[in-house]
Amino acid sequence: MESVLEAIGKTPLVRLRRCAPANGAELWLKLELRNPTGSMKDRMALAMVEGAERDGLLRPGETIVEYTGGSTGPALALVCRAKGYRALIVMADCFTEERFQLIRALGGEIDVVRSVEGRPLVTAEDITNMVARAAELARRPGHYATDQFNNPYTIPDHRDRLGREIWEQTEGRVTGFCQGMGTASSVMGVSEALRPHGVFVQAHEPASSAAIGGGERGPFLIQGWTGLVMPHWDETKVDHLEPIEDDAAVEMTARLAREEGIFAGISTGANVVGAHRLAERLGPDAVVVTLAVDTGFKYLSVEPFASDG
Repeated sequence: MESVLEAIGKTPLVRLRRCAPANGAELWLKLELRNPTGSMKDRMALAMVEGAERDGLLRPGETIVEYTGGSTGPALALVCRAKGYRALIVMADCFTEERFQLIRALGGEIDVVRSVEGRPLVTAEDITNMVARAAELARRPGHYATDQFNNPYTIPDHRDRLGREIWEQTEGRVTGFCQGMGTASSVMGVSEALRPHGVFVQAHEPASSAAIGGGERGPFLIQGWTGLVMPHWDETKVDHLEPIEDDAAVEMTARLAREEGIFAGISTGANVVGAHRLAERLGPDAVVVTLAVDTGFKYLSVEPFASDG
C-alpha cells in the first residue's frame, strides 16, 4: 500500500456462534473495527474529503471542520493528516475521553461544546449545538465544512463500497441487513446496494430518543447515534425501524467481548441486539448481516468496560 488510506475498507465478515440468534438463523458481523482508526467512519471521512477534492472545493493546507460525537472525529483527523489538511473537530464534552485523546494523537484540534447531561449521556440537543458551532467555525476564511449530516458523497460511497462488499462476501446469500443511525448514510447507501436484490433492511435508533418513530427525545448511552431525524433519512429505503434500549446494547457488548472475543463499542452491541430481532422477524433460514462499527478501546471509561464484573 502506498498510503494508510488504502487500508480503509475491505473488512472481514465473521459469523457469530455463541451470540447467534436462538432460532438458528445465520448472523454475520462485518468487522469495521479493522479500519485504521478502529471505526467504519474511516470510510465516510475518506469519501467526504476525496469528494470535495474531486469537485474542487478544497485547497492545499485548508482547515476541514466537522461536528462529531462518534468516531468521525478520529477518522477525519487521520484522513486530514494523511492528505495534509488541518482537522478542526467540534465535540460536546459528554463523549468519551478516549475519543478526545485519539483525535489529538492523530493531529486533530478540538473545539469543545458544553453538553446538556454530562458524560456519558448524549442528547439530541448536544448534536444540534455541535452542528451550529461547526457552521459558525466553517464561515472563517480557509475553512471547509464536510457537514456529515448533509454531505453528498457518503451515501454513494457506502452503496458502491460497503454494500458491494457485503453482497460479494456473502456470495449473494444475505437476506437481511441492519445498522444503527448517526447520519443514516450507511443504512441508506447499503440499502441502495442490497434492497434491489430483495434484502430486508432494518434501521436502528435509540429507544430513549426515538425521534423518527415518534418518541420523546431523551438522553441515551449509544454514542455515535443521534436520536433525531437526520437529513439523510429516507423511510422509503428501509423496511423496518427498530428502537434499541441502552441496557440491551450494553449487555450484548459485554457478551460479544466475553463469548465471541470481539471487543467492540456499544453501538455494535446495539446492532447485534437489532440483528437478533431481525432474525426472529425473517425466520430460521435468514442470513443477517450487521456491522461491528468501532472498537471497544474507545469505551474503556464506560460500562461495561469500566467495571470489574
